[in-house]
Amino acid sequence: MEQNNSFGQYIRKKRLAAGLTQKELAGRLHVTESAISKWERDMSYPDVSLIPDVCRALSITEHEFFTACDDEKEHAQRREAEVGRRVTAAWKWFFYISYSIAAVTCFICNLAVSHTLDWFWIVLASLMLAFSFTSLPLLVKKDRLALCLGGATVSLFLLLLACWAYTGGVWVLGGLAITAVSLLLPWGVWAIWRFYTLHVPPLAMALLSVWVFALLTVVWAFAGGDWLWTLGFPIAAFSLAFLWVGFACLYWLRVNGWLKAGIIALLAALAAPLGSWLSGRLLGQPAPTLADYFDWARILTHQDVGGFSWLNVLAFSLMLLAAAALLIAGAVVEVRRRRAAR
Repeated sequence: MEQNNSFGQYIRKKRLAAGLTQKELAGRLHVTESAISKWERDMSYPDVSLIPDVCRALSITEHEFFTACDDEKEHAQRREAEVGRRVTAAWKWFFYISYSIAAVTCFICNLAVSHTLDWFWIVLASLMLAFSFTSLPLLVKKDRLALCLGGATVSLFLLLLACWAYTGGVWVLGGLAITAVSLLLPWGVWAIWRFYTLHVPPLAMALLSVWVFALLTVVWAFAGGDWLWTLGFPIAAFSLAFLWVGFACLYWLRVNGWLKAGIIALLAALAAPLGSWLSGRLLGQPAPTLADYFDWARILTHQDVGGFSWLNVLAFSLMLLAAAALLIAGAVVEVRRRRAAR
């Protein structure tokens, strides 16, 4: 903030900066030119009722009026806000123009080549879907998430129908069903956040768990095969078990961040070997065991055995070392914290 001037000097400086004469300023404020002159000579001060009009005419804040100095922090915030508004406006117009050019170009090309509109509707639905993510959030102010998600939902179904109208076939039934189930996750998370504000993360995790199995079931219903119970559900359950353990650690475990990071790193390290072993067992194919990942001699000899690369051992070892370091640091911090709390 600038060094304070006298009130009169400050008013005169701001009047000149605004390019106004005393007479012009007096006309805007509906006072006499003599009154302006007295203000600038510190012989009198504006009436309280005139303060908002004076600030508006001189482009200053009421804080600046009373302190008789420029508030540089306020001006910096205004400049940043103005830059933000300009960037937002440029973003909107860039996409408006881009979408318009793409739609008009495809419209003309489709008519010129096919003498009808067929694949143009696919392009239009795709542009609507993109519009829901890039431009619609800038246009709506209230219930933005719900409206944007609704726009994306409608656009996605229109896109599927446009593709079906162009290609034909019975695949559209499966596509619509899979899309509907897929959209249940974002809509379900939104509903939990909107109508039930307590325990949103665990409820969203529970919804995700149910959704994974529902999606696999719908895909299996249309794709067929015997993979659902023998491969799909077991792998999904394994992945969700790891996810739940990590989530429980982050959400419910009351320890310091170092310990939590160590547990997450340990889970990440164990996920690859255990996942490879489970996939091999389910597919009836040979797969490396957890013991193979502890065969650290492979790192020194660069030895690959049966398609199992030594690089997997290296990555596992590095993750394990990182997890151990984080766990040790977390344990030290936790011991000190609990001693200090006594």
